[in-house]
Amino acid sequence: MGMAASQARYLGLTARKTNVEYEGQQINQARTALANQSANTFNDLLALEVPVAPSTQDYTTTQYSYQDGTVSETISNMEPLANDPDGYNYLVTHYHYADIYTGIENVKRNPQVYVSDRIETEEVAKNKVQTTTDPVTGEVTYTVNNQECSAYDETDEAQKAAYDELINSYDALKTADPASVLTYTDSSGRIHFMLQDEVEAVSKGTADASDYYLKSSKPTRDVVPANPIAKTTDPATGESSYTVNGFTCQKYDENNAAIKAAYDKAVAENPALGKIDTNDLYTYIDSNNTVHFISQQSIEDVTTGAAAAVNYNVTSNVPVSIGNIDITVYNPTDKEQLAAYEQILKDWPNSTFSASDGPIYTWISNGQRYFACHEDLMASWESAPNPELPTENQNSLKYYAAQDVSTKIEVTERALVDLNNEGRAETIRYEDSSVVRALNSETVTDEAAYNDAMNQYNYAQTVYEKKIQDINAKTKKIQEQDRTLELRLKQLDTEQEALQTEMEAVKKVIDKNIESTFKTFE
Repeated sequence: MGMAASQARYLGLTARKTNVEYEGQQINQARTALANQSANTFNDLLALEVPVAPSTQDYTTTQYSYQDGTVSETISNMEPLANDPDGYNYLVTHYHYADIYTGIENVKRNPQVYVSDRIETEEVAKNKVQTTTDPVTGEVTYTVNNQECSAYDETDEAQKAAYDELINSYDALKTADPASVLTYTDSSGRIHFMLQDEVEAVSKGTADASDYYLKSSKPTRDVVPANPIAKTTDPATGESSYTVNGFTCQKYDENNAAIKAAYDKAVAENPALGKIDTNDLYTYIDSNNTVHFISQQSIEDVTTGAAAAVNYNVTSNVPVSIGNIDITVYNPTDKEQLAAYEQILKDWPNSTFSASDGPIYTWISNGQRYFACHEDLMASWESAPNPELPTENQNSLKYYAAQDVSTKIEVTERALVDLNNEGRAETIRYEDSSVVRALNSETVTDEAAYNDAMNQYNYAQTVYEKKIQDINAKTKKIQEQDRTLELRLKQLDTEQEALQTEMEAVKKVIDKNIESTFKTFE
């Protein structure tokens, strides 16, 4: 080939060789970076902490217990005391579980509160106390439980003997003025004593009264409930007025639209009400806006103690059921309801339930009594998004109950503990107690704590294995990249050798051309 062509060829080979060398340097740098990544990955592997499974021995301790009457008491902690001035050597924490009557708040999802008119009948009990006023002298005579009362006569030996025995048990009777004490004898011959002002309050329906007597020679106090119906007669006109359960009665007025509407609803449910002459019908509205109907003859029977009466009542637009369970208005005269209600108020003093001004409702489900206030029930009913389907998709309802809840009772106090030669506690005597109790010891495992630790171990083991997998995957990827670069480097090395060989051959040609061209003379 010509000199110019040979030189151009040589320059091209030189350029290619330079490119190969540059690419080789880049590959070496990349392999160095991969080596650094591999070293970091290995360091990450070395830094991993292998999870250690928990041992039941770590959660096993010696537990002491003893019997305190019918209660099983368990010691949870014994802390040594040094130089106690009273000679006690341990500060001991012990506990037992007891059923504590507790108010409970809960939430019912989509309670399906149903609101309608509540139409009911209730019995009005006979008055326990009747009064008779002498029109001439104005003297009032009281009859209690169908027995006429008289003033206490301390000259009556039987009365005085019974009275003297009772005042030793009842301070209210002891501090009373004997002149204000009434007495009567029941059908069994027992002498009863009552305070006149309390009997008067019962007759007016404003308060209960205490009834004291000896029952089988034992001092006894009964409660005479306030009269449900009080009667007042105008001395000038002779016209009578009545209060039923503390509410003033009015003659039924069919021109009063609200009263007439309630009357028609009540008659539809109770045909017996429709048979009562409306001229003989009284009505009143209580604090819950319930309209009541009662006949004058029934009222008179109650006031004279002749018979109980039927009170018909209608309450409009009130909660009547939750789902398929009927609900009723809370009855404070029911001891079971009263106890539960008071416990709820005690345990939930800041709740809507405690602050409620409206009636409280109650129902029984699966043998448990529950309570809810009027405001919460109506709020759930009104929350239904479709007025045509008011019992569907309602907001949650807060409701309450009172029941026995197993509660941990824990006490910490000083104690004198006797240890045997092996260091085990054998007996214990607490401060302010002379009883020495024998201790039972047993080896117990805190299963809950062990299970928690095992769950934590399983979680840590899963995380550890995941990190190992990630490191292995990363290492494998680095190795694959390094092998690819190594293969390319070998290819470049082969190409470099080929270029070097060709360049040497071209250089020989160039040298020969130079020699033949410029060396004219031998």
